[in-house]
Amino acid sequence: MPDRESMIASIKAHCRTLSARDKDGWLALWDEDAVLEDPVGVDTYRGKKTLATTFWALVEQLSPMKLWLDGDVIVCGNEAIAILHGVVSKQGTLSRVGPIVDHFVFNEAGMVASMRAFWKYD
Repeated sequence: MPDRESMIASIKAHCRTLSARDKDGWLALWDEDAVLEDPVGVDTYRGKKTLATTFWALVEQLSPMKLWLDGDVIVCGNEAIAILHGVVSKQGTLSRVGPIVDHFVFNEAGMVASMRAFWKYD
């Protein structure tokens, strides 16, 4: 099981790589069979190939974007909760988003196996 510090480092890298539009760096955090729900109940992306295509297309649409942690990451076993805030581009205008509550599950190798993002969806 990954340790607390490596899970927190992965979550920080998640924010940093999305903010920098570093697709390869961001994809390196994910398991091949990962599942991403963003936001929960609306969109689900299954597998790294879908993250690289369908989800990443959304990242490009919302760029420039910046995400950052707001407070400590809560870690229990191989799961973690992070509260984020951010700025995204919507129709050419920068908009604040947050709070965002991201629930991460890590596999034995320390890769993100799943993430569920809770945020107000308009």
